Amino acid sequence: MSRSSYTVSQSESNFTLTNTNNVNETILINEEHPKYNWISELAPYRIVNITETGRWTSNKDYNNDYGVTYDGNTNTSKVCIPVEVKLTRLDDLNIDESLFNTMETGTIVDDFVSSDKGFLPGTMIMAAGAPGVGKTSILVELLCRLHNNGKKVLFISAEMNQIDMARYLKRFPQWGQLPILFLSDYTEQCPKAVIEATLNQGWDMVLTDSYTEVNDTVKDACNLTRSKTEKWFLDLMSAHNKGNNETKTYTSFITILQLSKGGTFVGSNKLKHMTSAMLHLDWDGSENSGRRYMEFSKNRMGNVGHKLYYDLDGGVNFDTERYNRDLHNQEMVAEERKSLKDESVSFDKLFFGDSIVPEELKTPIEL
Repeated sequence: MSRSSYTVSQSESNFTLTNTNNVNETILINEEHPKYNWISELAPYRIVNITETGRWTSNKDYNNDYGVTYDGNTNTSKVCIPVEVKLTRLDDLNIDESLFNTMETGTIVDDFVSSDKGFLPGTMIMAAGAPGVGKTSILVELLCRLHNNGKKVLFISAEMNQIDMARYLKRFPQWGQLPILFLSDYTEQCPKAVIEATLNQGWDMVLTDSYTEVNDTVKDACNLTRSKTEKWFLDLMSAHNKGNNETKTYTSFITILQLSKGGTFVGSNKLKHMTSAMLHLDWDGSENSGRRYMEFSKNRMGNVGHKLYYDLDGGVNFDTERYNRDLHNQEMVAEERKSLKDESVSFDKLFFGDSIVPEELKTPIEL
């Protein structure tokens, strides 16, 4: 039985099969093709074989059709092409000035989230928190405030349906005009395509609830592996961070993460490195009885380690007075520590001059 063999190349979301014996013979594999998922799951540098009866198989590139070297001992392939390295100077970057225009909520959160007083375009914030701490309530409220201040915002709800959100509307009537993408409304369509088409409209801020549910929905519907699905979603957000959409908008994302029973977020560790900030929402005290607070453990736009307390009594309320007081106290402690350090150095110089002071003889600093 004869068969034809093909190499596989990818361009955006499509794949092209090229006949190994005739480069002019190609097969386009798009998302509608019945073999699309099978092709997308192949390891790099696999050869696709198609028989006369239409049976598809794959094998290693034994004939070096990809132009790679094969190490039979380690079962690895290395691309034999020259590596081109282009270094960049920061002064040469062509940065759009709009990236420095903050998006303000008109609350103390603007001071909390960045040193520039507001959310910055083209950023990615991951928000993790204990169940019942109010992640959705707080973040949708902030989204609503941005919307009221003229920003184009979107809420992607993969966890709650329309009835669930209608119950929220009873408590938060100000959310009534927020654009919401309910993934549960698209059971007969490809959720991956729905999300891509929606984001392509260009948004200032997108809130997603939650990262895990979006990935699971796409993974199951498109028959993808978890790693491929997570890569798709992270790459998609990164592309829109850079303004790759119809309106060239530098979209910012706030994405809610689910926590495991052990208190760690569910998802790839790649999240920690790609994200601009990691926001934690938790209880100060016992669950459901202590005070709620937010705190950044990582924040490329502003400070970390500062707690902003809030409550959900009759709406969303931030404890602005306490936040400012805590910041003032931290500044006073820092100034006192610096003052004591200066006094310590002066005291050591008085007795030892400019010579090196042994560690065990240095004047201790205590607050």
